[in-house]
This record gives sequence, C-alpha cells and structure tokens, in this order.
Amino acid sequence: MQYNYYEVINMKLLLASIAVLAVVVHGLNENVYRPCPQFWLSFNGNCYRYFGERVTWEAARDRCRDHYSFNGRADLVSIHTEQENGFAYDLFRSSAGITPSTRPPYYGAWIGAYQTTSGSTGRFIWTDRSGLNFERWVPGQPDNHGNNEDCAHLWRRNAGDDIFQGWNDLPCEEDLPFICKVAPN
Repeated sequence: MQYNYYEVINMKLLLASIAVLAVVVHGLNENVYRPCPQFWLSFNGNCYRYFGERVTWEAARDRCRDHYSFNGRADLVSIHTEQENGFAYDLFRSSAGITPSTRPPYYGAWIGAYQTTSGSTGRFIWTDRSGLNFERWVPGQPDNHGNNEDCAHLWRRNAGDDIFQGWNDLPCEEDLPFICKVAPN
C-alpha cells in the first residue's frame, strides 16, 4: 500500500494532534515527578514554604491549611530536630529583610507551636498534632509576658541570633510572616 504526499502529511498532523490532546488531557506536569508542590522546598522528607505576608498566628495557620500535597494538608511548621530548625530559620532569615516589623530590628516568623489554653504557662504543642520532641527557646522564653503570649515564632533580634536560631512566645494577635510544612507528593 502506497500513500500519497497529502495522506502522509494528514496522518502526521493527526498523530501530532492526538499527542497534543493527550498532553492537555493528562497535563504535562502530571507526568513529571515533583516531591513538593510548586514553590515549596524539600528538606528531609517534607516540603516547606515561607510566606512573607504579615498576619496573626491563627490566620497563618489557616493559610497554611489552605495548601495541600497529594499526601496531606499543610500546617504551620512543626520542628523536630536541630537540622530542621536551622532549615526553617534559614527560610525565615533569608527573607526577613523583605518583611520588616513595625518595630525594627524585631523580626519573626510564626511556627506551629502554641498553648491550647489562653494565658496558661503549660507546655506548647504543635498544630499538626506531632509530638513536641524538640525545643529551641531563646533563654528566658517562653515567659508568657502579660499572660497572653500563647503562640511561638522564630525570633531574630540581631545577627547574633543567627547562631542560636531560637524561638519566642508572643501574643497570637501580632502580625508576622509564617512558614508552612506539608508531606511531599
């Protein structure tokens, strides 16, 4: 069987159209393995993202929970090792100059540790319900100053804090940027 020139061209166009349609229907990006959602960074088996928008702790938690991967719902970052703390701190520190506080040189980024009872002096827990098996409080913290510091944040007063990479408790109504964490795809 012999095909003429136009039949060959039409057949090639048909095959090309089918290929394009398959890409559109199934999505080009669906065929590419991405361990983390777009714009999220991978570290030790989880995905992280810094958000520079300054919001209350509760609004930060809710914004994190608006994000999903194939394997779960995001939440404010829970920190379980020194290495993970350093990674989260570096995410915050590398962007801190972009979102300065109204009280320079005070910088912070919400993390998922909080007290379930407002104004208490009890232990902090993580929003994702994982165990609080690692803590990195700045010396003298948490102090629950004014009986209303129930939420935790990474804290940076000055360049010296880059070595310690500590946490502080703060009123949950303060406006800070935040870091989210989610399981990879």
